[in-house]
Amino acid sequence: MEITVDFLKKVLQNNYPNYKKTVDLANDLKVHYNGRMPDDLISKRRPNEPEEVKNYRKEIYVPITKNPISKVLTSLQKIRRSKDWVINYGNDMPAIVRTGESLKDYCEYHYPGFTSVTNWVFSELLGQYLLDANAFVAVVLKKKQTNENEYEEPVAEIFPSENTVYYEEGAVLVVKSRDVIPYMTPGGRYTYYDGRIYYALTPERIVRFEQVRKNGQFEIAIDYEHGVGELPACKTGGVFRERVNNDTIYESRIAGMVPHLKEAAREYSDLQAEVVQHIHSEKYYYTATDCKACNGSGRLSNDKICDKCNGTGLVQSISPYGQYLIKQKELGTAPQPPIGYIQKDTSIAKLQDERVDKHIYRALASINMQFLDQTPLNQSGYAKEVDKDELNNFVNSIAEDLVKIMDNVYRYICDYRYMISVPDKETRRSMLPVISVPEKFDLLGSDYMISELKSAKEAGINPIIIKNMEIEFLKKQYNANPDIASELECIYEIDPLPGLSEDDKLVMLNNGGISEEDYAVSCNITQLVRRAKNENSGFFKKEAKEKRDLIYGYVKNLMEKTDGSNTKRILGAGMKDEG
Repeated sequence: MEITVDFLKKVLQNNYPNYKKTVDLANDLKVHYNGRMPDDLISKRRPNEPEEVKNYRKEIYVPITKNPISKVLTSLQKIRRSKDWVINYGNDMPAIVRTGESLKDYCEYHYPGFTSVTNWVFSELLGQYLLDANAFVAVVLKKKQTNENEYEEPVAEIFPSENTVYYEEGAVLVVKSRDVIPYMTPGGRYTYYDGRIYYALTPERIVRFEQVRKNGQFEIAIDYEHGVGELPACKTGGVFRERVNNDTIYESRIAGMVPHLKEAAREYSDLQAEVVQHIHSEKYYYTATDCKACNGSGRLSNDKICDKCNGTGLVQSISPYGQYLIKQKELGTAPQPPIGYIQKDTSIAKLQDERVDKHIYRALASINMQFLDQTPLNQSGYAKEVDKDELNNFVNSIAEDLVKIMDNVYRYICDYRYMISVPDKETRRSMLPVISVPEKFDLLGSDYMISELKSAKEAGINPIIIKNMEIEFLKKQYNANPDIASELECIYEIDPLPGLSEDDKLVMLNNGGISEEDYAVSCNITQLVRRAKNENSGFFKKEAKEKRDLIYGYVKNLMEKTDGSNTKRILGAGMKDEG
């Protein structure tokens, strides 16, 4: 297929066949994440709702649903903090590639705009991937190097669904860039700064079109033979939805949040109106002041209803901060005091507020991330339990999608940069990094883990299980201080009686249920570990058996000095003196 300016003009005349489907799927999530008003929900009048109330709801709309999606994105940033998130480059860089121009140098230290591809993934790609499963990620050239000995600087650009112009699977992709370019009128009198940029990609070429005239005239700015052998672009992807027009349509992995977010937005808008009508104080008082426009009759000389008092015949000011006037002469003697406040029922507003919170909770629960909700753990009607396996599977599927996109990006960048200097395709493949998909993710917060521990202890769970739960908590709590984390983990690892109180240990010792050695180690585990750390370089890196032998060696040595009978001495000053 010949990619020319005429070809671009032709495809611009027709919409991408799946345009509406893909854009609608993306907008269902973007409207909440971007904080835009969901007009289809807010603009609809409720039954018997006055027009002014509907308009007021639109004017004061607040994006209450933006926060939960933002929390999900922030939490998923932790994927890169997983211990098994590794990007491993081999040592197969061809000698012909100049020093400082390797794929690792470019992708990890000099990647344009983000320093590294990984930074780009977690700064831009992750959010766009979750919000728009049918966006395209393509490797493009923003500019062409002028010197033959310079390496090209390709970058990955994300093209949202709304910017897909034409797509023929495996053959050609035409997309509109979010970048713009300045251009001048023919005489050079005016400069415009909204020039459009389009890319056309095929398995062999990439062509960049730039607008040069106001009437939509384009010129080819870059025509590059990349030699990848496949379309250097892929969809962000997600969950398979359907295949239409020889094109796969995906749904975001967080699309399950959408119904609940819509309900939260709609009911929060209703809540705002309810608060105005039923929460704010409204004052009333008795008056004998007639409307001057109609002299208290409520009608004008032409028998039309008075527009100053709305037919009441009274001077009035009705608003949440106003007051109602009651005509005294129609009631006889006014009660005392003549001024008071209207008592309002606030139960509906409270109910709506709870319903909004539940919708947000259910939105997070739909992807098993309800632990991100701010609802107190003990609040009635909320279940904070999290299926860790399901959560791990959910996050793992996202990590797999990201790694798949990264693999493509690294491969396309490698081909763009080294196609000429390293013409052999297999050699270029050996230059690519290997990215491991993490299997364990540290997403749960400390509050949640403390609650779990408390429940486990109250339920009398086996001390070994509690021990492992406490170790997991310590790793998270002291993630930023590995020295403390290592010491505490070692204490829990060696302690033979974890989770037992001092009284329980003593009872077991007196009953012959445990040895004096285990009792001594468990009661003095902290100072024993610290002594071992001070006396043995690299103690925490040793194997578990080696560390255990050292600790028990200290205790045996002390017991031999005290003839093995004075346990209290071992547990008292003697142990500290030895330490």
